[in-house]
Amino acid sequence: MLTIDYSNCSEGYVMVKAKPTAKTLKLRVVHNNMDIHYDLNSDGKYEVFPLQDGNGKYVFTLYEKGKSNSYKQLNTINITVDMPDPNRCFLYPNQYINYTPETPAVIFAQELCKGMTDPEDIALTIYNYIAWDESQFETWIDETGQQQTILVERIEFSKLGIRDSLPEIDKTFATNKGVCKDVSGLMVAMLRSVGIPTKYIVGKAHNEEHAWIAIIINNSEIEIDPQDRIWDPKLKLNDLRIHEELGYTIKRWY
Repeated sequence: MLTIDYSNCSEGYVMVKAKPTAKTLKLRVVHNNMDIHYDLNSDGKYEVFPLQDGNGKYVFTLYEKGKSNSYKQLNTINITVDMPDPNRCFLYPNQYINYTPETPAVIFAQELCKGMTDPEDIALTIYNYIAWDESQFETWIDETGQQQTILVERIEFSKLGIRDSLPEIDKTFATNKGVCKDVSGLMVAMLRSVGIPTKYIVGKAHNEEHAWIAIIINNSEIEIDPQDRIWDPKLKLNDLRIHEELGYTIKRWY
């Protein structure tokens, strides 16, 4: 049986659980043209899911896996949502961007941005931390004989593409290694934790499965790909916008 705590729907999220079972569960969420299938834990504990598609009626349906690997529909709950600010859901943790006040990356982000008030400065500070390690440099001699120096990338992308698992925020922060979903998930968690609403986006870029982010400032979205590394002390947030000609196609967001 599906249970939904919708006491925080005005903030843009609900808490969902099912009766404990040994079987595999799926949660389907439908709103207008959005149709997303989530894994739902089988231990009866609440998980947080965003109301990321704006106001209106959301339909939550619970499915249980049977012996033939097919899924049986159990029950459905409808919720009509009227959020004063639909972007508030991108300020909270959820199943995909899962963190707590004790998460090391969150603690670090709050210290890193302590005393800062301008959203663009905060976003750039976190981006620069994700992209570059200010304590390490690489130097070389160019074709004119001049020495050149650049900062070393902080996070090493270990593989291309997206694995099926959720973003590994703690592991990526601890090891400085991850795929696109991990680095994007880490950056989203850090930004949300310091009050910057940010979307975690899944789709395609360069014809490959990919994940990136959209930072929301003054109700305007700035899509950024943390896997693209740009270094310029004078850069602005708009300098980091993804290039549409590279074929970024959004499938879903959290």
